[in-house]
Amino acid sequence: MRVQVKLYATLREYAPSNTEIGASFVVEFDGNTLGELVQRLGFEIDRAKIVMINGNRVVDMSTPVNEDDLVVIFPPVGGG
Repeated sequence: MRVQVKLYATLREYAPSNTEIGASFVVEFDGNTLGELVQRLGFEIDRAKIVMINGNRVVDMSTPVNEDDLVVIFPPVGGG
């Protein structure tokens, strides 16, 4: 399956090196769920704090991901 992914803040280290800030990149993976996509991207599920699929907020990592979906992931935010 092929999906578009945008990673923000500290998760950007898991994007291809030529990906511009705020740009999406294509991910090919054999899974069916958001959790499987996160694993394919190479980081722990608990680092995916705010997730949107096609503009809709998702909290359940067992949510299905479909061909050509846009998945946007933000890590937990810290501040001072």
